[in-house]
Amino acid sequence: MNVLLLAAVLTASGEPLLPQWMTEEESLMVNEIGRGHLITTPPDGWVETPAEFEKLRGIFITWIYGSSSTNQIFRQIVEEAGEICKVYVIVGSTSEQNSITSYLQSYNISLDSVDFYIWPRNSIWIRDYGPWFIREHGNTEGIADFIYNRPRPLDDTIPWRIGQSWGMPVYGSPLEHAGGNFMVDGLGTGFASTLIQQENPWLTTAQIESLMLAYSGLDQFIIMPRINIEYTGHIDLWTKILNDTLVMVGEYAPGHPNHTMLNDNADSISRCMNREGFNYRIVRIPMPWSTSSAPPSYLNSLFVNNKVLVPIYNLPEDDTALFVYQQALPEHEIIGIDCSSMLGSGGAIHCITITAPEAEFIHVKHWPLPDTNDTLNDYRVRAEIITSSALISDSALVYYSVNSGVYTTVPLAPVVDTPGVYSGHIPAQSHEDTIHYYIKVQNEEGSQRTSPRHVPPQSYSFVVAGNPGVHEHYTREISTRIVTSPNPARDNMLFAFDLNDPAHVRIEVYNALGQMIKIIADATYEAGYTEILWDLTDENRRKLPQGIYFYRMYNDLEEGTGKILLID
Repeated sequence: MNVLLLAAVLTASGEPLLPQWMTEEESLMVNEIGRGHLITTPPDGWVETPAEFEKLRGIFITWIYGSSSTNQIFRQIVEEAGEICKVYVIVGSTSEQNSITSYLQSYNISLDSVDFYIWPRNSIWIRDYGPWFIREHGNTEGIADFIYNRPRPLDDTIPWRIGQSWGMPVYGSPLEHAGGNFMVDGLGTGFASTLIQQENPWLTTAQIESLMLAYSGLDQFIIMPRINIEYTGHIDLWTKILNDTLVMVGEYAPGHPNHTMLNDNADSISRCMNREGFNYRIVRIPMPWSTSSAPPSYLNSLFVNNKVLVPIYNLPEDDTALFVYQQALPEHEIIGIDCSSMLGSGGAIHCITITAPEAEFIHVKHWPLPDTNDTLNDYRVRAEIITSSALISDSALVYYSVNSGVYTTVPLAPVVDTPGVYSGHIPAQSHEDTIHYYIKVQNEEGSQRTSPRHVPPQSYSFVVAGNPGVHEHYTREISTRIVTSPNPARDNMLFAFDLNDPAHVRIEVYNALGQMIKIIADATYEAGYTEILWDLTDENRRKLPQGIYFYRMYNDLEEGTGKILLID
């Protein structure tokens, strides 16, 4: 049955249980979408969006107490998640809270990990309208809030209510963007389907990328073709990031209208690299044969620390799907939850939940060093670090080995004129040496982080006196490293880069809407170090107002982006 023909269901309290798609009445109100949404300036400085597979403090659900089938799904989510983290339940009234409390207690489910919030809301689909938590440059947390793509104004207020309750700033993005069409790897790469372009037709792809960089800290934003037939266009119905290098993609049998498309999408993702320079690995999972506009999907699952809650549907593929998850994530407990009652609704477990990451964190931003011909000078390792508490003294280290020998450490020290940036130096090595290295830091709360994440088996490497450009790097960052200083800037800004070989370099500056306002450089430069001074004016020599801006740098082989802040 086509989901567009289904009507909203009345709950026990008489409220309409709105579907994930727009009802006929709502389709006449599309001009109301985003009517009450507050757009703000983006956060200052570096931002990182944590991945769903990272450690959580809790999950949010919006429980409209209604049909027994929906109640049992929420109940199982609360039971499983409440054993290892908080469950924040948004309800519409005290009486609804009491009903849910009695219902959970009737199944002997502890309420010790359950917190209720009584807030007005329109629907249960909190993934699409809920908060996206971010880490900020000042070692704090915030919330990115997109425009909900439905005319449901009460839902669109939930991120702000959470921000006010938790004392976090909320940054209102001008993008219309449903959370079900958004996933990140925790290292500055995000994915979405072409729905984001369709819902923001007044913006170019470059402008969308700039806004995702500004509000969510995404240096790389990969837009994939939305699949055929399926109504929502959301990426979480056919793709899931399992860790920073492993992505699960659905697979239809030959002959299905989406068989070739999902094969092509999986191949495209496998050819992308994360920020640490590693290609994404792909694991495939069967998609039950369906040509419904709301097909069942095992990808609509939820990470809850060491558990993964997977929707199952009483279908022959259920056991295979659970097996694929267990093989891909052997250290996790894989739990199937019967979501057959949600068939035809347009979503499952992922769509009715959203995660709140742990308050303690460390994020390390580093790009691998390229191959080099230099056998005389030390090799500078540079990393930006944001952390919820101070780093333990002498805990920031670079571990390096030469030609697979024993690892030696060198310290990372704060860069005096660039807050949050640390640097250290690997000693110069000999011709044809291969250097492997990684970064390790620890803060006072006990959180540890390595870059790359998985050490071993992963490590960065470069070759001395190798062939520059042969070594693979993260494709959205310039291997020659562009440096902006000072940043923030008040009067002037210096763009500096170091080329291994002569190359044509173009540097462009954009405002937060993705409009190009200045070309800083567009010429061929000799190998070596180059500095270009910018007086913070646009193409018409007008002084730019304070705010967030972005640069794009192109050379003959690569492209890179970055954020800059101008202050009065």
